[in-house]
Amino acid sequence: MMYLVLTAMLALNVSTEVLNSFVTVNDALEKTNQNYVKKNDGLYDIFQQAYAANEAKVADQWHKAQDVQAKTKELYNYLQQTKYELVAMVEGISIEEAKNLPTSEIGKQDNYDDPTRFFMGKNDVGKNGRAYVLHDMLDEYRLFLQSILGPDTSKVSLAALDVNGEYHDASGAVVNWETFNFYHTIIVADLALLNRLQTTVLNVESDVVSQLYSSVSEDDFKFDTISARVVPTSSNVVVGSDFEADIFVAAFDSKSKITATINGQQYEGEAGSIRYRVPANTTGEKTLSGTIDVPGTFGIRSYPFEFKYNVNEPMATVSADAMNVFYVGVDNPISAMAAGIPDKDIRVEISEGTLTKTGSGTYIARVSKPGGKVFVKVFAKDGKTETLMGSKEFRIKRVPDPVARINGQDASKKKLDKNALVAAGGLVVEMKDFDFDLPGLKIASFNVQISRNQELTPVMASDGNRFSEDILNSFQQCRRGNKVFFTDIVAKMPDGNRSLNDIVITIQ
Repeated sequence: MMYLVLTAMLALNVSTEVLNSFVTVNDALEKTNQNYVKKNDGLYDIFQQAYAANEAKVADQWHKAQDVQAKTKELYNYLQQTKYELVAMVEGISIEEAKNLPTSEIGKQDNYDDPTRFFMGKNDVGKNGRAYVLHDMLDEYRLFLQSILGPDTSKVSLAALDVNGEYHDASGAVVNWETFNFYHTIIVADLALLNRLQTTVLNVESDVVSQLYSSVSEDDFKFDTISARVVPTSSNVVVGSDFEADIFVAAFDSKSKITATINGQQYEGEAGSIRYRVPANTTGEKTLSGTIDVPGTFGIRSYPFEFKYNVNEPMATVSADAMNVFYVGVDNPISAMAAGIPDKDIRVEISEGTLTKTGSGTYIARVSKPGGKVFVKVFAKDGKTETLMGSKEFRIKRVPDPVARINGQDASKKKLDKNALVAAGGLVVEMKDFDFDLPGLKIASFNVQISRNQELTPVMASDGNRFSEDILNSFQQCRRGNKVFFTDIVAKMPDGNRSLNDIVITIQ
């Protein structure tokens, strides 16, 4: 629960830079989803052509693919409607207005209270939040796909849809999927997560339908029409990396040797496909076009294709969830991500100290030397090389001194009734204007003296934060105007003991 408490506290200090980064990531995911929809529509078109060419052979798998399409559309649209309802609720606008409101124009981008109530429910009784509905729908969708694929699901992984795994917060405590993803998260982060879930659904849809299609024996058909397909390894390319794609003819004999003319260059393929690679040296929209030449019974037939992709500048987001400062001796939670790059393809490093991954895009940084600076860098991996996407500088500071006060009393009070003093029972310590929880923070010891008739009593020592019997008896003997001095107050801190401010109270 410590991580959840920290997340709730740190959400109050989300910087404009972090919010803008979430908006950028969210926009990139929406574009990715649009590309996936087009890609999947093309896959269904090819499947339909196969069905038209040989209905008896393809009918069973084609009807399954149609069921997958309908079920996917239902879940995708529900996630889309959830985004609209979330924005409408947080912004206090209608659903129609929410549909037309860009993420960048959301006025309450750092709001986490309303989204938490929306996803987790208004109270702790029952599971009445939207997150629980999403959990059940995703789990139902996964089981549905398992039934479509049958006993052998080795060729298609449904792990991305598994919401019943074991999740842990920063302290290692087990939490459910709903809490892990939606508890005390700001609205722009929630929108990005919902978009990512849509991406996952579309990606799994593509894998399942592709498997259904490949299970049909293409060698038994003759197609009236056939189209070339281009499947990029990544839909986002940054300067300094490579654009890579599989270019192939759907439903073609994988044993046939094909050739292609791509942007004026000749290529030879194997196993029915061509691996294409070209350096991404400049930004902007790029066009990949040409023909695939397929040997057939009556000679070679050429199938034209065209594909557009974008090359973007490297961009990454690294942010401390509280501020651009790391404190010595405590867990400093940070977020680190790169727009359009899956979390599994990201590596994050720190120039000094340690960095521990706690979840998708989240880490805990630990540092030990105050007064310096530390850098966190984000790299994108493509299996062979790494590209630096960005870095962030953080200052290193010592945890500030806490403040001691009498238990249950306002720290500003300088006069106190002796009965209230006795009832307080001891001293407490608190952090002023500090956004981190410090486990184990407490008063270790203090001394007490009382001024009566211009004379000081002997020093009364206390090991711990409680008033001893001698101290309580002395308080009972106090009269109006007597002064009580709390001195040599020591607090236990993560980096050792710390001497605190004295407290002087006048008995009233």
